[in-house]
Amino acid sequence: MGINCSTGYLAIIGYPLGHSLSPLMYNELFRRLHLNYLYLPFATHPEDLEQVLNALKALNFIGFNVTIPFKQKVIPLLDELSDEARACQAVNLVKKEGKLLKGYNTDGAGLVRGLEENGISPRGRVMFIGAGGAARSIAWAMARKGMLKAYFLDIDHEQAESMATFITSQCSVPASAALMTPENFADICPQIDMLINCSPVGMSPGIDEAPVESLELLNHDTIVCDIIYNPRRTKLLRMAQSRGLKTVDGWPMFINQALLTLEILLEQSFEARELEEGISHYVQV
Repeated sequence: MGINCSTGYLAIIGYPLGHSLSPLMYNELFRRLHLNYLYLPFATHPEDLEQVLNALKALNFIGFNVTIPFKQKVIPLLDELSDEARACQAVNLVKKEGKLLKGYNTDGAGLVRGLEENGISPRGRVMFIGAGGAARSIAWAMARKGMLKAYFLDIDHEQAESMATFITSQCSVPASAALMTPENFADICPQIDMLINCSPVGMSPGIDEAPVESLELLNHDTIVCDIIYNPRRTKLLRMAQSRGLKTVDGWPMFINQALLTLEILLEQSFEARELEEGISHYVQV
């Protein structure tokens, strides 16, 4: 595939970006299907965020994905928000629409699709480790699907409190918050049906790390989910599997987010297998 004056440009911004497989995945798809697009990664320092957005807009990029740590910081720099992005106050996708930049959020929808593909109903009592932008959109989407109660644990107690208030007020779902400590985690474990790691702990290259020390207090039918997709089998999931617990890795969410990204930016639909072909061997199992 050659680059020419008709090439459409897409991107991802975040910091760091070394773990991201998005450029490989999208560019491999475009190459195999002979589509005239190019997807570029831009590791963006926080102080340069506004300048980078202005540059992408000026260079007529079709749109770009947004990852850690900009899912909330990017919002004041956008012109419009989708309903979900506005409700969640978190953005992971921006589309250039005319002269405007519109923010979207596909985190929640991607995770819910991934759970349902694994035969899991996004209901019940759910603990979220990490209370950042991803947790906010996932909790919002799960609340709309019938989640009964949410527990938020974060190293920033104020952020966890803010998340619990948001879910309770916006979705009428009971929610509580606690500082992420071994003691608080242990107290909540017996009460939950699902545990979702929304923190970056365990992401490549830190593959020997886990957000908790033990899962021994989880009930035998608790489902453990990690939104990290590289590696697919994080230390947290290995701990869960050693106890015989059902697990869901971050791959289904990653693929479904990508499918939604293409639907929004290119207004085209693709099959999951078209995205998975050619990149699965890049992921640490």
